[in-house]
Formats: sequence, C-alpha cells, structure tokens
Amino acid sequence: MTKNKKKFLVNMIGNLIIFLMGIAYISMPTYYGIDMMENIEINNLFLSFTIIYATVNLGIFLILGKNPNNESINLCIISSISGILNIILANYTEKAFMISFAILIFLITAIKLFTVDYYHDRKDAYYYIEGLCLGVFFVVGIVTAINMFGSSYLQTMMLGFFIVIIGILRIFNVSIKTMLKSKRFLQKIKLK
Repeated sequence: MTKNKKKFLVNMIGNLIIFLMGIAYISMPTYYGIDMMENIEINNLFLSFTIIYATVNLGIFLILGKNPNNESINLCIISSISGILNIILANYTEKAFMISFAILIFLITAIKLFTVDYYHDRKDAYYYIEGLCLGVFFVVGIVTAINMFGSSYLQTMMLGFFIVIIGILRIFNVSIKTMLKSKRFLQKIKLK
C-alpha cells in the first residue's frame, strides 16, 4: 500500500468514526424518547465526544507520523483540554458545557487558521479548500453555540449536528486533498 493510500484510508476511517458518533447523538432522542432525554447529562455527552475526538486524532497522528503542520496532534491536545475544562467547570456552574463547547470551537478554529496559513505560505492551491472548510466550520460552530440555550433534547441534537458537520468537512477535506495530489485525477481534468 502506498503512503498516499494509507494516509487516505486512515483519515477516512477516523473521519467516519466522528461522523457516525454525530449520527448516534442526533438519533439519541429517537431511541430514548423525548421524555427520557431530560435524564441525559449533556456534560457527559460532551466529555465522551472530546475523548473520542482526541483519541481519533491521536490515532491518526501515531499511525501516519508527523505531518508538516501537526494538525492531528494539536486537535488531540485542544480536545483533551476542553474535556478537562468541562469536568472542572461542571463543579462550579451549570453552563459548563456551553463554555467548554465555545472554547473548543475557538481553539479548533485557531488550529485550522494555522493550517490555512501553512498552505498560504507555500502558495498551494489547497489553500482555498482549507479556507472554505474553516469558514464553514466557524459559521456552523457559532450557530451551534448560539442554539445551545435550551433543553437537553435540543443540546444533544445540536451537539450531534455539530459533530456530523465536523465529520462531513473532514471527509470532504481529505477527499479533495487526495484528489489534488493524484496524478491520474489531474490528468483526467486537464483541459486540452
């Protein structure tokens, strides 16, 4: 297996895990029922998300090794920090989930901004794809954070929605990056 195929496969498996976790969160009200959703602790759901997100990114980093901008290991670290912050704040305030979620969005945006800057410095065509994904991620993150004021049913649905969007953006990102690096793909789209 070539290095590019291995990188594509590992990234797609990790991104698929994130996407499926978001689908599971969205479908929770269907399985538990709306009445039982009040018993679900949103801090625990957010903590499970940060643990899985950090583990997936750490796995990608360990399997693929160091990449030029180290996005995977940075996402692992900030996800872990947000989870720990959520645990600490849960003892002091009921809004711990919303605070931790907002901090996670801004930290991920910062990491993605460094990635966009990395590709911009190299005059890479991939810069525009990274910029588009960053913009979509930030807008969806802010919209999700604004809609977190509500019942645990709404919070669970919005967290699941956010995780699904993360998974879709990451799948799109990896797919486009792989296609842009593929000589066969570039030869087929070359204008004559």
